[in-house]
Order: sequence, then structure tokens, then C-alpha cells
Amino acid sequence: MKKFRILTALFVFGSFMACEQYDANIDNVYDNDGQTGVGFTTASSSVAVRPEGATATIGVQATTTSSSARSYDVVVDASSTGAIGDYSIGTITIPADSYNGTLTVTFVDTNLAESVAYTLVLELVLPEGDAAVGSKTTTINYNKYLICNDFVLTMNEDSWSSERTWEIVDATGDVMFEGGTYANISGGGLISEPSTTYGIDSMYLDDGCYTFNIYDSYGDGQFDGVTTGSYSLDCSIINVANGEGNWGSSESTEFCVNP
Repeated sequence: MKKFRILTALFVFGSFMACEQYDANIDNVYDNDGQTGVGFTTASSSVAVRPEGATATIGVQATTTSSSARSYDVVVDASSTGAIGDYSIGTITIPADSYNGTLTVTFVDTNLAESVAYTLVLELVLPEGDAAVGSKTTTINYNKYLICNDFVLTMNEDSWSSERTWEIVDATGDVMFEGGTYANISGGGLISEPSTTYGIDSMYLDDGCYTFNIYDSYGDGQFDGVTTGSYSLDCSIINVANGEGNWGSSESTEFCVNP
């Protein structure tokens, strides 16, 4: 019999990441005293830098509104790779009477090497009294633009990989590839083939836009209470979807091939 596992419902974080129709209640959910929490709405994103450059726009959300616009700075974490000349970082601005703001980062292809992946890790600088909620850091993965169509899905599983299925659907909703379920691995481990059902070692995707969907029938993603699993969908150095731990019953990521 499958052992019982406790699912921790992070209600505060869920409310923070909810749709805009819940924004009016978000400050009361986070802190009845009205303390402001600020964080990035995504922990990671990817950018392919063309010769003419590229721009990444990262969402930021606060748990309270203000009668005047608010600005926040970010610092580059020491774990970042690449050169400071690769990018130009703007300032986060949350307009008056709004919960939502953005950070714009501009990239240039000046010193980028072929087939090398770089990371830019940014951390919010919050004034005294404000708290981080959601993600205080965001990682932008960037690389010199390249053409790539051959994808590989890698899954390092928890002990209950029999709960896992996944699919890649195109813009019309047609399933292009799918996989799972898998044999359970005691203590977790690497599933070397993306699909034991269809025997897919690699996936060729034509240029266009797709959605990667991954499902867990138990509802606790890739976390069994002890072992934390993860997944990564990659084309050469380009990562288009990834996740780890308890992502719930499902997780979806939209991506485009050679945009």
C-alpha cells in the first residue's frame, strides 16, 4: 500500500501567484497588518539572443497597493555567468494603485560564444519593512541564438514515477509526443528514456509553438516526502521547460521552437 504523504498547502504563495481577480484580497491574505510583500512571479526564464539583441520582461507582484508608484532595485548574484556587458538591467516599477510591475533586461550579442549557456541571477533589493513573498530571485538563462529541433526530456524521479505522465501538444491542441507511466524506482533515480510506453529517445519538433504538460496522479508532483525529483526538456543548450519537487497535480509550460 502506498504510504501516506503530507501535502503542505502554501496558501499564501498560491494567493500571491493567483489571477488578477484575486488581487483585491491579496494584502489581507498575506498579512492582516498590511505588511508589503514583493517578489518575482517567475523563478526562471530563457532568452535566445539574436544579432539585433533580445529583451526579457520579468513580472513582479506586491501584496499591497500604494497611492504612488514604487520602484525597486535588483543586484546581480555572484553565481551568474557571462559578462556584465551582455546585459542592461532596468528598474522595477509598480504603478500607483497596482499590485503588478515589471523588470526589463536587455541583452546584446557582443561576446556570446556559440553553444554556450549563460545565466543571469537577479535578487530583489527590498526596503526595510518589506518582505519577500514568492520568489526573491529570478534566473534568466540566455544564449547566442541557434537553430535547434531535437529535444530530449530528462526526468530524475522520486519513488513514485508510476504516477507520472506527460505530453507535448501543438498550438491546435494535437498531441505530438506523450509518455508514462513509469516503473517505480525505490529511492528515486534517472529515467533514461523519455517514454517507456513509446520508446522515444529524442523528439524532433518542427518550428512553431507548443505546450509541455506534466501530470501527477497523486497530486504531489515529484516529491514523495523524502526524495525530490525533477524534469528538464532541452534542445542542445536550450532549456524550454523544467520543474522539481511538489508542483501539484500538473504543470504546464509554453515554448516556441526557433522563434
